[in-house]
Amino acid sequence: MNTEQEKARRAGFKKTLDDKEGRRRREETTRQIRKNKREENIAKRRQMTPAPSASTDITATGSDIDKSQRKLGALEDIPELTRMLTSPTSSDEEKVEATRGFRRILSVERNPPVDEVLAAGVLPFFVHNLTADPVNSKMVFESAWALTNIASTTQTPAVVEGGAVPPLITLLRHENADVREQATWCLGNIAGDNREFRDYLLKEGIVAPLVLNIEQPATMSLLNNMVWALSNLCRGKPVPDLALLAPAIGPLTELLYKDVSVEVLVDAVWALSYLSDGDNDRIGAVMTTGVADRLVQFLGPEMAPQMLTPVVRCLGNFATGSDSQTQAVVDAGILKHFVRLLENPKKGIRKETCWVASNIAAGTQDQITALITQPGVIEKIADYARNASWEVKKEALWTISNCFTTGTDDHTMMLVQCEALRPLADVLATKNADATVLCACLDAIEHVLNVSDRQGLSYGRVFDEYQGIESLENLQEHPSDQVYNKTIKIIETHFNADEEEDENLAPTTTDSGTFAFGAPSPKQLFSTPAQPMTFAFGQTNRAF
Repeated sequence: MNTEQEKARRAGFKKTLDDKEGRRRREETTRQIRKNKREENIAKRRQMTPAPSASTDITATGSDIDKSQRKLGALEDIPELTRMLTSPTSSDEEKVEATRGFRRILSVERNPPVDEVLAAGVLPFFVHNLTADPVNSKMVFESAWALTNIASTTQTPAVVEGGAVPPLITLLRHENADVREQATWCLGNIAGDNREFRDYLLKEGIVAPLVLNIEQPATMSLLNNMVWALSNLCRGKPVPDLALLAPAIGPLTELLYKDVSVEVLVDAVWALSYLSDGDNDRIGAVMTTGVADRLVQFLGPEMAPQMLTPVVRCLGNFATGSDSQTQAVVDAGILKHFVRLLENPKKGIRKETCWVASNIAAGTQDQITALITQPGVIEKIADYARNASWEVKKEALWTISNCFTTGTDDHTMMLVQCEALRPLADVLATKNADATVLCACLDAIEHVLNVSDRQGLSYGRVFDEYQGIESLENLQEHPSDQVYNKTIKIIETHFNADEEEDENLAPTTTDSGTFAFGAPSPKQLFSTPAQPMTFAFGQTNRAF
């Protein structure tokens, strides 16, 4: 098959909150599915031109039909092609040529006349001829190709309901590599149509023959298609049954160490990312292969650009797991790549990297220390939390908020010194900001102010210099009860200096005995003088 005609076929899913682990998961949303047409059409492909291997002669040659005969393959040829395919008196060569003609009709780039072909009633003949004469590779190949192009459209259910799946899976063990590849192409389109078809293929036993071909590929093109089809079987929500896909995890991981095409590597990593998108058991099933170290190696500057997104996504999934699973990602050395990833020109990469950082920031104290002491990382994330587009900014805010709320007092002092408190104050004034993000930022602000009280610091004054108190006052009008309650708690606990005077108390007097109305109250908003914001490294009994 012509690999230049292959398109990327994958989608992004964002985990949802995992309350048990206290880590933020990605929430599924169709807005996260690729942003250009090539990547939006991830699940399906239609083969436009033939490209069998040189060793097999599956497509027509000059000896198959009279060279002077016009090649049938136009819309007006459907009646004649139907007659040739369905007539009991037609020769095998005529049936092959008729099937090839239908395949040509279905291979047009725009608006293939699928409905007209189905209306001709030929689909059952395509299905029948998949296994009627296994030795006739030309017939099998052309029938599978025609079905592939039907399955690449909205008429995929017709292929499934026509009974094509069982014989197509059988063809994955056919002696001819091109037949195996074409059957895989069709099955990959079916798997990418919807989760019901995906699960049906899995229950029909598609994984075992796919893995066999992946472990012993006849050609690189066949391997490309096998891994792509397997990737389609791994994706989608609800997630597929891990037990049915577990036999593929090892072979997929092994591909990352072999000399294979970039397309194979990309689809293999996407498959692993889909499989690890879930609870800790799913993450563990993938991580037990030791793949984290290999994935981090792919983050080097020499890596193909199309590898970045699936690699970061997969490592990000690992970081949403248990503390030990997150630690494995840190130990693999991901942090040393963060600055370059955060400077990537693609917004999606910057966003994904901030997301990974936010989950590391929700981990152990040592993991937070590793993150915020990695040179240049927190400064870059704090900058994005103030100045990036909202999609990137939101993930950066999560990272800073998690560092504050999960970290120690020492972590907090270092973060304030890096001006990481400023973006938290800024976001309070953002119109239509996500209430969940606001609540996370308010929790972090409350933690900073509590540390300030414990350590005798003046972070309240710093927060006020960032216009934070004014923004808090305005948040009292926020429609979210949770945001309102958190706002009121912070104001009453840390900024409630202007309490009404007790009406039963007499006003104060001056030395001359006159009443002193409007005299400064001994209770001040900031009773502690401002302290220089320095951070003492190397102290004993500290987190660093």
